[in-house]
Amino acid sequence: MWFNKMHFDKGILIKSIYLSSVLWLLCGLHINTNAQEVDYSGTSAANFLKIGVGARPMAMGDAAISTVDDPTALYWNVAAITRIKKNISFAFSTMNWLVDTRNSYIASVFKFEGIGSIGADLQFLDYGRIEETTVYNQKGTGRFFSASDFAFGLSYARQLTDRFSFGIKIKYIRENIANASADAFGIDVGAVFLTSFFNNNLRLAATLSNFGSKMKFGGRDLSIIYSVPGNPSGKQIPAELTTLDWEIPLLFRFGISNYFINNNDWSLLVSYDILDSRDYDVRHNVGAELGYAKSFFLRGGYKFNYDEVTYTFGLGIDFENIINTKLVLDYLFLNYGVFGNFNQFTLRIDL
Repeated sequence: MWFNKMHFDKGILIKSIYLSSVLWLLCGLHINTNAQEVDYSGTSAANFLKIGVGARPMAMGDAAISTVDDPTALYWNVAAITRIKKNISFAFSTMNWLVDTRNSYIASVFKFEGIGSIGADLQFLDYGRIEETTVYNQKGTGRFFSASDFAFGLSYARQLTDRFSFGIKIKYIRENIANASADAFGIDVGAVFLTSFFNNNLRLAATLSNFGSKMKFGGRDLSIIYSVPGNPSGKQIPAELTTLDWEIPLLFRFGISNYFINNNDWSLLVSYDILDSRDYDVRHNVGAELGYAKSFFLRGGYKFNYDEVTYTFGLGIDFENIINTKLVLDYLFLNYGVFGNFNQFTLRIDL
C-alpha cells in the first residue's frame, strides 16, 4: 500500500496537535463571546492594556504577533520570546500618548537551554498631575492629585518542537486615581507555528490576552459624609460610595506573516493580524518591513476599522553588523487624527 511507504514523523504530529488545540481553544472562546450578540462597547476597565508597545511592531500597524522577535513579545505574544536568539535581552520603550499622558514599557527575557524562556515586563501609563475641581470650584481648587495605571507580568514559554512554541503569562493589573484604586489578575496565552511553506518563512500565530478577574474601585476617596436634608440639627452620617465590577479587555488575535525576500542584502517581511475584543468590532492590521544588510529597516502599516489612527511609519537600526554592538534602536511615527502625532522610541540590548 502507498501509505506504508510514507515516513511517519512524530514531531509533525505533536506540533499539529498542540497548534490545533490552542487554536480551537482560542477560537472557541472567541465564538462563544460573539454568540451572545451583546454590545459591550465601553464596558471594560484597564483600557491601557490595549495601548501597543514597541516601535517596531507598532510601526508595522500592530500586525505583530507572528513577527515580533524581541522582549516586547511579552506584550504581543508571549510564545514568541522563544524566537529571541540571544540568551539575555532587554527592551525599553516610551511614547507620548493621548492628552499629555505617557506610556512606558520595560521588559527582559532570559533563555535557559533545555528549560525554556522566562520573562518579566512592566507597562506604566502616567496621567501626570491633575488639578482638583469640585461643584463649587469648577476652575480648580489649587490642589493636585495624580493618576496612573500599570501591569506587571511574569512569563514562561517553551519551544516544544523546532517549529512550534507555546507560552503563558500571568500579570497583576492596577489602576490608581488620587486615593482610589482597583486591581485584577490576568492571563495571556500564545502560540507560534513556523510552517514549511515559502522556504520555511511562513508563520502562523494566535493569542488570547487579558483573561482574568474583574476590577472594582475602592479606597478612602469613596468615603463621604452625607448631610441629612431638612434636618434642623444638620445631622451628618458617614457613608461609603460603592462601585461596580468591570471586566478587563479580553483580546483575541490571529496573525500570519511571511518573508518574501530574505538574504544577506535585502529582506521583505509582510504581516497581517486580525484583532477581536469584547468591547469593539473586529479590526484588521497589515504591515511591512524592508531591510537592507540586516542593519537598516524601513517599516509601514495600516490599521482598518479604527476611529482615528490609520497609517503608521517607522525606522530601525541594528548596530551589531555596523559597529559590532548588540544594540537595536527603533522609531515609530503615529498619526492619531484629531489627537495629533505621536513618537515612540524603543531600545533593545542583547547580552
